[in-house]
Amino acid sequence: MRRAPHKTLVVTSFAAVAIVACTVSPSALERGAGRDDPSSPGTEIVTGPNGNPVETTATGLPCDVDKVLKTRCQTCHSAETKYGASAPLVTHADLQKSGPGASAGKKIYELVSERIKDEARPMPPSPNPLLTADELATLDGWIKAGAKASSDTCTSERAGDGVKPLSCKPDTTLVAGAKFTMQPGAPLDQYVCFGVDINLPAKRHVTALAPKVDNTKILHHILLFQAPKSEPSTPTACSAFGSAAWKLVAGWAPGGNNLELPPEAGFPEEKGVTHWVLQLHYNNALNLPGQTDQSGYDLCTTENLRPNDAGVVAFGSTRFNIPPRATHAIRCDYTLPSTFNGVKLFNASPHMHTRGSAMSTHRLPGGTGAPEKIFEMPNFNFENQANFPITASVAPGDVMRTRCTWKNPGDATIGFGEGTGDEMCFDFIGYYPNIPDRTIFGLPLFTWITPSQSASCTVE
Repeated sequence: MRRAPHKTLVVTSFAAVAIVACTVSPSALERGAGRDDPSSPGTEIVTGPNGNPVETTATGLPCDVDKVLKTRCQTCHSAETKYGASAPLVTHADLQKSGPGASAGKKIYELVSERIKDEARPMPPSPNPLLTADELATLDGWIKAGAKASSDTCTSERAGDGVKPLSCKPDTTLVAGAKFTMQPGAPLDQYVCFGVDINLPAKRHVTALAPKVDNTKILHHILLFQAPKSEPSTPTACSAFGSAAWKLVAGWAPGGNNLELPPEAGFPEEKGVTHWVLQLHYNNALNLPGQTDQSGYDLCTTENLRPNDAGVVAFGSTRFNIPPRATHAIRCDYTLPSTFNGVKLFNASPHMHTRGSAMSTHRLPGGTGAPEKIFEMPNFNFENQANFPITASVAPGDVMRTRCTWKNPGDATIGFGEGTGDEMCFDFIGYYPNIPDRTIFGLPLFTWITPSQSASCTVE
């Protein structure tokens, strides 16, 4: 199947309310002839260090506070809220309003103060970096001084829209066979899955992946998996935790990174059928009526195959028991076999369920060397899973050490599984060259899950 020009592939297969996270309608600072139309000759739109337009506004906030909210919060908490955010954080009047729902007894600015220091549920949420010490001091100082209004007129970079552009032109779009409709009175959070089958006459490489966002009002995050079989093409309610048989390839939450592979490798779509599955999380915090969505994933692919197939492998464990009313951590070691000779790592996508609180993976060279950090997420958040670029080389005999930490507030012991009451401990690592699956008499000798099934784990 040739895919240029661009095709949309329609498929044959498959609150907690955020108070602070994530723009103001644009009012770009202009230079030149001063015309109102930014596209007309003589007008240049000034952009900031992140590539977003610079704008001049008077929001009733001091300029230092205005800048922090624009650059760190308003991707979601814009004048018209996006990605499930419940309240705008744009003007002084916005921050003086009462909080939503159960938080109605507090002002929005008081909730802001709480969430930016909440270690369990920090804002901005992952995958965005936490506020710097200076940014925290700016907001804290203003709030402690009474959160007073200001007559400042401020010029600063506008917030981004949460989706970063790819460096390539997508030629394949993975979307459902029909739009998803959020029904009136539906639960605040809904998880929907659908499948996409790609049938090719010849092998191709996927070189880059990015979310294709349709409705920013309700979409919260997207996960992209490869599956062993076809799944329904229409959006269907599914478990928040997907299937243990699906291999996580990419994930996105507002502000998160696209996945662009190094030039040495591409994810293979082999001759024949490749089964993709997408899981979308919707959050209708404002209970908006008539909301539909057909978000998906954009792929750049090529017939000019790169030197290496890329693969995904999961480090972690499938054997653990999390005791009730406890914080529980395990350390799992897996010694790399000879097939990992010359392997390079380029991406991490951590995956746990709602009790997951932290994850890390380190490499111990030769099995006994000093641990080298490959990836670390001290504040894991199930609702904000994403891709994280890494750069590392490994060798046979190295030990890959993955730690998973959970907080179990319930009265039952929790084990591994894909259900609501279960947990996972997978650090999905993108790597190349791919190590082919190996079986004997139909029994797997090595697949993407083997390191997690074979790891030796210790409770910490």
